[in-house]
Amino acid sequence: MPGVAIAISLVPPLVVTGVCAGQTSWWLALGALVLFVSNLLAMVFAGMVVFAVLGYTRAAGRPERAGAPRRAYVMLGLLFTAVALPLGANTATTVLLNAWTARTWTAAESWLSKTPGAAVTGVDAQSRTFYIHVRSPGGLPPIDDLLHDLEGQLPDGVPVVVDATRGQQITAGKVGG
Repeated sequence: MPGVAIAISLVPPLVVTGVCAGQTSWWLALGALVLFVSNLLAMVFAGMVVFAVLGYTRAAGRPERAGAPRRAYVMLGLLFTAVALPLGANTATTVLLNAWTARTWTAAESWLSKTPGAAVTGVDAQSRTFYIHVRSPGGLPPIDDLLHDLEGQLPDGVPVVVDATRGQQITAGKVGG
């Protein structure tokens, strides 16, 4: 069981960490490293629970030192906090990004609603820029209308790029700017 747990929960994140670091994708490497550490802590915590339930809380033949279990629990708590903070920040970022992407999609659909045959095919967020992919048989409505609709929906200063399937890429500008 421990070998399988290590093989499926510890090795893959370490491999991804190494590959991403080798490609100088530091944020992806950091994310994989956080996953590795959280998996490691989960395995250690599960082992502690199992050993405590089975009654193996101290070494055989040794008297229990005062403060030793407390120190171990404090260290484990600090490690859990060190992992929980980046995971919480990542979760909050993901929730915000998904909300902004959905708002951008809705605003883009509303912007294209007066153009027959036009449709939004995707919305991507890449390094602080939102890319709106549209399919349109003809011209697009004025970009300023889209930027006006996105005010208050996205943070001010976020660049928006409209990518039409006709092969043109229109830099719409920045929201609120």
